[in-house]
Amino acid sequence: MHYRSITRSLATSPLFQQITQTLRLEERLKLSYERAQAVCRAYGLVREDVLYLSQNFWDLHTDPIWTMDGAACTLATIQANLCAGTLANFSTGREDVTEVLKEVLRFDISGQFCLTELGHGLDVINLETTATLLDNGDFDLHSPTDLAAKYMPPTTPVHHACVCVVFARLIVRGEDYGIKPFMMRIHDGTNMCPGVTSTLLPPRGGSRPLNHALTSFNHVILPPTALLGPLEKPENPRDAFFSAIQRVVVGTIALPFLSVPVLQVASVIAARYSIRRRVTNHQTGVQQPIIAFQSQKTPILTAIAQVRVLEAFMPWATKASMRAKDPRVRQAIATITKLLMVSMVKESLPTLSERCGAQGLFEVNQMSALEADARGIAIAEGDNIAISIRLASELLLGRYAVPEAADPTTLLARCEAAMFADLRALVATMDNHRSETYNQYILPESVPLVRAIGMRMAYDAAIAAGVDPALVAQFEASGVRANSAVFVELGVPLREQRKMLVETVAAVFPQLQALLDEMDVDAYITAPIVSAEMWSAHVASLRSWTSSSVTGTCSSEQLLGKTVAMV
Repeated sequence: MHYRSITRSLATSPLFQQITQTLRLEERLKLSYERAQAVCRAYGLVREDVLYLSQNFWDLHTDPIWTMDGAACTLATIQANLCAGTLANFSTGREDVTEVLKEVLRFDISGQFCLTELGHGLDVINLETTATLLDNGDFDLHSPTDLAAKYMPPTTPVHHACVCVVFARLIVRGEDYGIKPFMMRIHDGTNMCPGVTSTLLPPRGGSRPLNHALTSFNHVILPPTALLGPLEKPENPRDAFFSAIQRVVVGTIALPFLSVPVLQVASVIAARYSIRRRVTNHQTGVQQPIIAFQSQKTPILTAIAQVRVLEAFMPWATKASMRAKDPRVRQAIATITKLLMVSMVKESLPTLSERCGAQGLFEVNQMSALEADARGIAIAEGDNIAISIRLASELLLGRYAVPEAADPTTLLARCEAAMFADLRALVATMDNHRSETYNQYILPESVPLVRAIGMRMAYDAAIAAGVDPALVAQFEASGVRANSAVFVELGVPLREQRKMLVETVAAVFPQLQALLDEMDVDAYITAPIVSAEMWSAHVASLRSWTSSSVTGTCSSEQLLGKTVAMV
């Protein structure tokens, strides 16, 4: 974890401490690229790291420094996983690919990944971009329709030259040879390459801005070496395609790992603000910190408990995924991991932000930007709802199974089993899984089912890792409340559910200060509301307007708007 000490120094450097809200879009984009480059170079990943998924690779995706700039995080994960990972997979015996891979890993150039299209998201296997083999061995890369434009990758010229892995349908003598990856230069940092058009999309709103774009190709001629992998038509084009995009599966499990530092930073901000902020008790006249209120304690301690449990779940999930021989199980574990971790962040952040009152609305206090970034993670590498529907259907139909509960008698394991039994009984009454009844009754239950599986897996991982029982109990109690109706049917009444939550909060609360210190993320927190000193410095930096009058007396004429002198 020595990289963490490097990024902690980066976090306190001018590169990351610069206030970005007053910068122009171009300046913010350039700064995000520089930040991504600095962190990636600090980790110094090599081919073996991305090819064999070393601990350094996973640590890069869980570094708290990304909470300071979600745009830089997006650039880094595309660079290290999608682009570099794909190049690494095809680098054996290819010196030209190896040299480009080194440039990407050093972040000398920006590495991008063009897969999904405007008209083809999760059905990307039907993408329209073509690469036609010419008589001289070159390829003609072309976007035949507007819907074939590659969607989202930041490909406009900013700061770095750009190399891209582009997926296109290979056409040989009029025959479809399946979807293949191609390596090509997009721009030199200033000028687009001939035939390539990158159209800047409007900002997402709320999140840190990035130059997301539509990228299209107008008969771009690529050399034979642009093709990654064999020219031959695969025996099973579908399997070959999913093998070529395997880094998306890695991204499905790696990208949500950012949830842990996000929850750490957000819970520390909310906790330190709640300890500092005081209100007057009108009965006693004594001021007390708002952390004394249960409405403050519960969401903060729940987020902290989630952090501790997810810290144990991450290594379990990566090992289980890598051990799985069936690629469907590997994808299933990635889907469960993503859905669980991102859903926790998406639920916790709005609540933590609200517990900071009006202060939680301002970008400078980090909460709103973190929340917007989490929404992006929920869609990246497969929309949470869509991938959950696919997984739930496959599990309910018995096509394969995920690792079972270590102890089927625990509350969260019983919840998972009850939900499975209920939905399987319902499926048994239907004609098939493509019926309208299935659409109406099963699809809406897919996300709750997958989340319940994830809660049970995370709980098991935390028990096996020896996580503090009080924090595991807090996590369990929050899981019970999340599926309150199921537990009522299992014989746990609402009164008992409330009691569980109150008791677990009471057990963990005395540890709050120690837990905040142990997370060790203060270096990555720039929110001024966490301390009186930071708040005073923040206010002093703000632009102010005042009247020319020395005193604060306002005349009746000024109130009526007759004479107002301003400077």
